[in-house]
Amino acid sequence: MTQFIGQFRWVQENADQMELLGDDESSDTEDQNDLDEEYEDYYTDSKSTRRETTKEFLTRQFQNIVHFFVEDWFISAALGFITAIFSIFIDMGIEYLIHFRNFMLESLEQFNNYAAFCGWVFYITGLVYLAALVCYGFGKQAVGSGIPEVKVIIHGFQLKNYLSGKTLIAKMIGLTLTIGSGLPVGKEGPFVHIGAIVASLLNKVTAACQYNAFFSNEGRAMEMLSIGCAVGIACTFSAPMGAVLYGIESTSKYFAVKNYWRSFFATTCSAMLFRFAIAFFVPQHIAGTITAYYQTYFPNEVFVVEELPFFIGLGVMTGLLGALFVYYHRRIAFFKRKNRIFQALFGKSPILFTACCAAIFAVLVYPNGLGSYVAGKYTFRETLVDFLSNCTLWKQTNGSEGCPPHMLEHWSGPEGDMMPINSLLIYFLFYFIIVPICITLYIPSGIFVPCFVIGACGGRIFGEIISMIWPYGLRGLGQPQIYPGLYAVVGAASFTGSVTHSLSIALIVCETTGQLCALLPVLIALMISNAICAFLQPSIYDSIIKINGYPYLADLPPSRMSVHQMKVERIMVKDIFYITRETTYRELREMLLESPTLRSYPFVTDSRSMTLLGSVARKYLLYLIQRKLGPEPELFGHRRSYRAPALKSKIVSRTASEIFSTINNLRRGSLAANGAHMSSGNALMTDRNISGNTLLPQSPLHEDQGDRSPLAPLLYAQTNQHEPIVHSLAKRAEILSKKLDMEEVAIDPAPFQLVRGTSLYKVHTLFSLLALNHAYVTEKGRLCGVVAVKELREALSNIYSRGAVVPKQRIRTSTFRLNPEQDLDRELQNGHTAEPNGAPIRQPRVTIDVPENAKTDDETR
Repeated sequence: MTQFIGQFRWVQENADQMELLGDDESSDTEDQNDLDEEYEDYYTDSKSTRRETTKEFLTRQFQNIVHFFVEDWFISAALGFITAIFSIFIDMGIEYLIHFRNFMLESLEQFNNYAAFCGWVFYITGLVYLAALVCYGFGKQAVGSGIPEVKVIIHGFQLKNYLSGKTLIAKMIGLTLTIGSGLPVGKEGPFVHIGAIVASLLNKVTAACQYNAFFSNEGRAMEMLSIGCAVGIACTFSAPMGAVLYGIESTSKYFAVKNYWRSFFATTCSAMLFRFAIAFFVPQHIAGTITAYYQTYFPNEVFVVEELPFFIGLGVMTGLLGALFVYYHRRIAFFKRKNRIFQALFGKSPILFTACCAAIFAVLVYPNGLGSYVAGKYTFRETLVDFLSNCTLWKQTNGSEGCPPHMLEHWSGPEGDMMPINSLLIYFLFYFIIVPICITLYIPSGIFVPCFVIGACGGRIFGEIISMIWPYGLRGLGQPQIYPGLYAVVGAASFTGSVTHSLSIALIVCETTGQLCALLPVLIALMISNAICAFLQPSIYDSIIKINGYPYLADLPPSRMSVHQMKVERIMVKDIFYITRETTYRELREMLLESPTLRSYPFVTDSRSMTLLGSVARKYLLYLIQRKLGPEPELFGHRRSYRAPALKSKIVSRTASEIFSTINNLRRGSLAANGAHMSSGNALMTDRNISGNTLLPQSPLHEDQGDRSPLAPLLYAQTNQHEPIVHSLAKRAEILSKKLDMEEVAIDPAPFQLVRGTSLYKVHTLFSLLALNHAYVTEKGRLCGVVAVKELREALSNIYSRGAVVPKQRIRTSTFRLNPEQDLDRELQNGHTAEPNGAPIRQPRVTIDVPENAKTDDETR
């Protein structure tokens, strides 16, 4: 009985406890029921999708087939064919212009030598001037090589109008006129740019087939640009395989292997079209000139083992000369920008300087004058054929080893009594000096072909000297002789590789010469020259990027211990902007005004603990302010004034009458259109473009979640709102004093983070691999600072001369302050405003809340 009573009490106590927990269990049961319903809905949807009709099945398969052909085959083939067609027309135009130049010269020589000289100079100057005018009229983006700009774009930085149709037209016309005039520039860089533009335009044309999210992926566009670069190189040389590798080396740090076959397929299509056009459409007298194919006829045993030290020495020489070439080009570019005399004469008229340089070049290469010493009448193609020929110039015989008479005439001076090696030396020095100047002019210009010819000339000189020292070869009679043409091939490859920091030149040389016997000497000299130049100078493309100030992280040179020893905490920005749950709309507005260039802001717990919770995009915060306060044109238009360097230290003050006049205009609604205009540059926000630059493509904010998306209320609100909101001053002050509603904020919960002890080498690798714009530096979850591409570029700006250095810490200068007295104290300390006797003065100010289009007191730009 006692045992029964005890069990009854135990059951009763447990029943009481179960009753107390009843509410929790009921809530858990409801949650479980909701989950069961969701799983049931999902299972029902899955079953319904599996029960598709035959028509739906055929429709889906048809879409997959169209997707497959458009994505993998059609775009690649169209890119190869279209770029090849452009290349054929450009090459034909260049050849006709050069033929007309020579015909005009011969005709005028029969009439008068002075007329021939004037016609020669005016022809070259006129074509170059027209090319510069075309670039000026259609777009300055067509000026230069194009490879540095494409390299920057592929790494995630947008350059305006560099991939537009107008730039394509200007590039094609300007390149035809420039090379047709005979100016010593190449066409591989502009063709890379042309291929990238065609790829970008094809990507837009095929937008009708973009029912799949794959097509709208940013990585897909970058892959297409990489294919376009490879096709551009393939159209310059008859080297479809080497073009793919060179396009990767010159434009990409990290390349997706899956994109290999698309690049090869596109270059194969372009090469096939070239062969077809040569056979059926191109006139026979120029059919052999539109393809850069330089067949050599070296024997299989073209060198002996004893010559390997000479190839090593040639690699060392070309490496040093390549570094000197890059340094010389950079000094010319800086001279044009910084020299006061040059700026006074040509600073506002680059076309005039281009025309003057073209006229000077035309005078120097006039065939009946100084040009007779540098083969001024002949193009790069014709001189390159002489350099690679399988003969010896110094022997001057018509036998098996000597060169034919018509070739000796090119390098014997005006009287025919000049030693060919002296003429080659003058040619090398002349173009080594003039080419870096020409590629800085206001015209489309490539670098590869001039460097290839200069290197071939230097290698030919080196080979001729060795042949003069050992006329019967290193092993004597009956053994393999010394072929100066082989040294020209090695010199061309090694010098070009050192200037561009690429190794794929070896494969391009083998494809353009049609022989593999020179592969080993080319590889030896190429690797040595590349290593030496990479240690001393950046590549010519990275140097141009640095000159133009593009936001791009250049490759790190080898053997720099400073990038491993320096930590990110030494270069990070510690005075940072952040958002907390206590932030008010007034503070948010001030922060947005003070930081017009930031793309996202960290979200932390509070100002004391500073635990990083995520980041918020600036675009969302701007819309949030506009949604609460009405039109804010100043927030959208502040960036342009911020970039004006001459106004950075100027304090702009407004009187009370100006402020109240602006307020009255706002009340009458006259600024509604202005506000709409200021925000028109920012398109409607979507799940993709609202995110900050720290988001990776796998972020949940990038998923199309429909009504479940955390951005759904914002996206629906911006489409439903038609009229701008206008508040009274009292209402506006009330809204500004409120705290942010963080429940509505779309927060990226996982921004990219680094620890304080991360080395600069690892930071550089991560930024390059992931195309980051900035990253937050934390310590045990606490936000310590932020490092952006700008800080990293400044730390590595003198990496070749001084190694990694700590950049100067920038002091934040506020553009809007809430406390007038504190603002005045800062002005007194910094000495911004003072009377002639040195005493500070007080600027009139009005401490009221005004609309954003009315610029507040003491706005520093």
